[in-house]
Amino acid sequence: MTITKRNAFDFLFITIGVALAFLINSRVEAISPLFLSLLFGLIISNTFGWRESTVMQFSSKGLLRFGVVLLGFQISFDQFAEVGWDGLAIVIAIVFSVFFGVRFLSARLGLNGTLPTFMAAGFAICGATAIAAISSTLLRGKEGEGRKSVERDLSYGIGIVALCGTLSILVLPLISSLLGLSDVTAGAWIGAAVHDVGQVVATASLVGDNALEPAILVKLTRVVMLIPLVLLIVQMSAKESGSKKSAVETIRSSFPTFVLLFILLAITVNLLLFDSSVIEFGKEASKVFLAYGLFGMGLSVKWKSISALGARPILVGVALWILSASFALALISLVF
Repeated sequence: MTITKRNAFDFLFITIGVALAFLINSRVEAISPLFLSLLFGLIISNTFGWRESTVMQFSSKGLLRFGVVLLGFQISFDQFAEVGWDGLAIVIAIVFSVFFGVRFLSARLGLNGTLPTFMAAGFAICGATAIAAISSTLLRGKEGEGRKSVERDLSYGIGIVALCGTLSILVLPLISSLLGLSDVTAGAWIGAAVHDVGQVVATASLVGDNALEPAILVKLTRVVMLIPLVLLIVQMSAKESGSKKSAVETIRSSFPTFVLLFILLAITVNLLLFDSSVIEFGKEASKVFLAYGLFGMGLSVKWKSISALGARPILVGVALWILSASFALALISLVF
């Protein structure tokens, strides 16, 4: 990217928006800075207008992919040992059942394009972070209207996941109380059903102090599932494009470099046992670069394209969120 006055101004503008998103998040942890960054980009683009720029493209492509690479700092294989084999089996079952179930049912209920995949990943793993991670794979090689369509689906998908995550904070503690769930069971359910880490903490805190530890433990175990999910989506994306290659051949030939770096970083972080301060810095850096990417995407999406989807995705999303949370509670009750 060539450094010009215009590019410098654009980058400074985006930086201020991202900083504001993190400032609000520091005051209200349950509101994801990734969602806010995307929202700010959408508002600016559709209120004041935003010209196509090199910086916007650089943010939505290069910085977003670098943020995906740094997600490796969020993966902790120690979670497997802490949650136990029974707990691990339940978490894996929840993650992949929710992913395939939401993807299948949302498509059956009339949602098209990449929106079902974005919603499924957001519900199954970690909300906006998971959607941002897989977006780079689904956007790979797309330009023009094809890219705009995926960016529109991403914007709607993150909005739906953010809405359902916020509803979780209000609804799950109430249901836990009505059902008479123990703090441990309620916490594990929250970790399995709520999307963003900040929302998990907020929701579990409303249940009780003893709910927080199992909630975070189950939640972080779900995050580890981001690696196999990304690999799965690489394979699915290639097959849907008409590839006749085997799974191994497909991954070898179409595997994005940034995804490989993400997996290698996750393995390196876990093998070398980095200092906790380094890991925390990496986690925060990942969020910052993902926020830049989503802000850039927001700048390129117009309300007209989102409103064309209508209210159906929201209604379908809320219905599938209720179904996913109910399914998670049924399985969590078997172990916790």
